[in-house]
Amino acid sequence: MKTRMLVVFVLLFFASGCASMGPKSPDFFPNEHFSRMGSARADADARECMGLADQYVKEPNKYADVAKQGAIGGAVGAGTGALGGVITKGAVGRTTAAGAAIGGTIGVLKGLSEMNEHSPSYQRFVEYCLQKKGYEIIGWSAK
Repeated sequence: MKTRMLVVFVLLFFASGCASMGPKSPDFFPNEHFSRMGSARADADARECMGLADQYVKEPNKYADVAKQGAIGGAVGAGTGALGGVITKGAVGRTTAAGAAIGGTIGVLKGLSEMNEHSPSYQRFVEYCLQKKGYEIIGWSAK
């Protein structure tokens, strides 16, 4: 019973960590243009470019990606659980079900953690827009 409670606690901890991550935005290299404009103006320009990207770049269905990650995790977990049940000569049905549940949960959590990430096309669009304005982008991070 204590093991089950520990597993539930750990999964909830990871889920809360995934939910708290904000959307990613570009990180600026402090070149001459950035220094002249300042970070407030650079952030405003980034929001403008991201607004254009929202209009012109089609993002994939992120909820479908979460479901796909959950299904893959469940399948892998079920296979691992079945193999564990065969190897230990235990209850194969129980270990398969437990593996599927754990794998599915981990897959969904992985998918949720990736929900705030933009597609490579979206990021390239924003980076190009900002480059045309004189900025240099060195990466993306959650703010």
